[in-house]
Amino acid sequence: MNQKMSVFLLFLLIGLLGCCFGSFFMVVGLRIPLGQSIVHPASHCADCQHSLGPTELIPVFSFLFQKGRCRHCRASLSLFYPLSEIWTGFLFVSIALAFAAQPQELFLMYLLVAFSLIFSVTDLHYQLLPDSLMASFFSLVLIGRMLYHPLSFTHYLLSALFYFSLFYALYWITDQAIGGGDVKLFGILGLFLGFKLMLFTLFAASLSLLLLASILLLLKKITRQTHLPFAPFIFFGVFFSIRYGEALLALTEKLFI
Repeated sequence: MNQKMSVFLLFLLIGLLGCCFGSFFMVVGLRIPLGQSIVHPASHCADCQHSLGPTELIPVFSFLFQKGRCRHCRASLSLFYPLSEIWTGFLFVSIALAFAAQPQELFLMYLLVAFSLIFSVTDLHYQLLPDSLMASFFSLVLIGRMLYHPLSFTHYLLSALFYFSLFYALYWITDQAIGGGDVKLFGILGLFLGFKLMLFTLFAASLSLLLLASILLLLKKITRQTHLPFAPFIFFGVFFSIRYGEALLALTEKLFI
């Protein structure tokens, strides 16, 4: 087996592993806000409660083979499941490619992928970012940044304090226009990213939310009173800033300095 084939098979395995984790992250996001165990009961159809067998739990492929329906009651399955599995697989491969030379950062990046999907699911389904998950995310990011900090550890701590304080103030001044969970999340992401990359995250998250909301308003799919979950856009901004933030910082310095 030549080297190219070996590399291809390695990244294929990473992608498949990502799809499996994507399925698990969905379960965590759907069950934790309801106070349910993530291991019991076993995965089952939401309509007929039938426990799913091994052939019904293969990420993406089971959905395709069953034509998007439960094999037992023929109820339609949500397209959100295979899409989240594919997205997680894509992120696993992208991170492996981008950070192969930075193994210290891999732990934090895969941690970010896990909680980005979990929090997006909880926000989309329940409009909630559970404190128990937030505490776990904070603890793991703190440990990760203590072990690996390209900038000084103090920089990351001050960034976390600054962004948490800023949005905590906005939370009260604007009559709680943003959620308390978002405030905590901004603080943790400030610890994860540092000052400058967090700025690009906020810009990308706000702009993407504004663009989507404008399109949906024009199509009359929502009204001005419709609540759109912010967590998916926040994490879009995070991945955008990680991928393009350094290049944008360099461009900004050339233009204005």
